[in-house]
Amino acid sequence: MNRSKSMALVTAGLVAGLVLGSVGVSYAATESETTNPVVCSGIRMGEAIRGAGARLVDVLADLTGLSTDEIAAERADGNSIADIAEANGVATETVVDSALEARKALLDAKVAEGSITQDQADVAYSQMTERVTDRVTTDETGRPAWAGQGRGAGSGQGRGGMGQVGQGACGACTQTQ
Repeated sequence: MNRSKSMALVTAGLVAGLVLGSVGVSYAATESETTNPVVCSGIRMGEAIRGAGARLVDVLADLTGLSTDEIAAERADGNSIADIAEANGVATETVVDSALEARKALLDAKVAEGSITQDQADVAYSQMTERVTDRVTTDETGRPAWAGQGRGAGSGQGRGGMGQVGQGACGACTQTQ
């Protein structure tokens, strides 16, 4: 009889621990909200930027007359977009302004079509301003740390940072599941 009571108490304690632990984890997860309405929304700006010819290398090619292959070779030699622009008589600010202008037009089009809100566009533009400025002046090549893992639409490049095909995380979001 004592053994039955002991087992019942141990079982009750384990069940209570699991229930309370689950409630605590659930509560903690709901407290983790993002203040950024853009992150994790899958607005596919990378895809839109590439499609519109608004990558930094495209913008620089338009401004300097260099080919994208020539710019890629310069980048591989360790030159930043700013270095290449300045060497070809184009101010760094002109490259940044042109890239941001193209991105702003893409965001405006997404707002007009209803795929994002104006608040999302404003936050995205703010992020782009910081990131474009950083990317123009760096001599690092390849994917920046904030770019996420996925390539979108399940293009065979893994499952992305969000565990969903094509929905890579930008690294700035907090996710509750």
